[in-house]
Amino acid sequence: MDINGIGAGYPAWYGTKKAENSAKGDFGANVQSAENVVHIEPDALFAIHDVKTGESAYVFRADDYSKDNPIYLVKGTDRNGNAYEQTVDVSKVNPNSCSYTELLALNAHTGDKSDSNFMTMAILKDKTDGISYHEKADYMAMAHELMNEMKTLGNWGGYLRYGKWIQDILSFCKK
Repeated sequence: MDINGIGAGYPAWYGTKKAENSAKGDFGANVQSAENVVHIEPDALFAIHDVKTGESAYVFRADDYSKDNPIYLVKGTDRNGNAYEQTVDVSKVNPNSCSYTELLALNAHTGDKSDSNFMTMAILKDKTDGISYHEKADYMAMAHELMNEMKTLGNWGGYLRYGKWIQDILSFCKK
């Protein structure tokens, strides 16, 4: 059987034997020797792990959470592998100068738990060039930059998605 239409025709099995041989034996060892440990927190409102830094964050509503007292608890692992726990009052978070953990809590509070929202948070973290989850950055400027990139690319779905995310965050912060 040949795969045609992309340059020359190649047999369907072409190269698979090499892939099978190289995949045997090493895969399990690499996974087992990984330094980062990822815990699963099924009760978290939002969870994320940064493979580059080894950091993780899980956002929960604090025990004393209420509509008038929007307090969240962020638990995770820092870049040194140490567990941390941080309380975040999202009514006091400034998205123009906040830590990633504060932004995660604010993001969880706005209520969007879609896959695209998760991607927004991951892309924003990636734009920080590996700074710690606890260092402050201007995430709104980064989000506006992403929105403009989507406009330049003609990706109107992405443009509207980032615009809605920014509006949701800013609407809450203005209250």
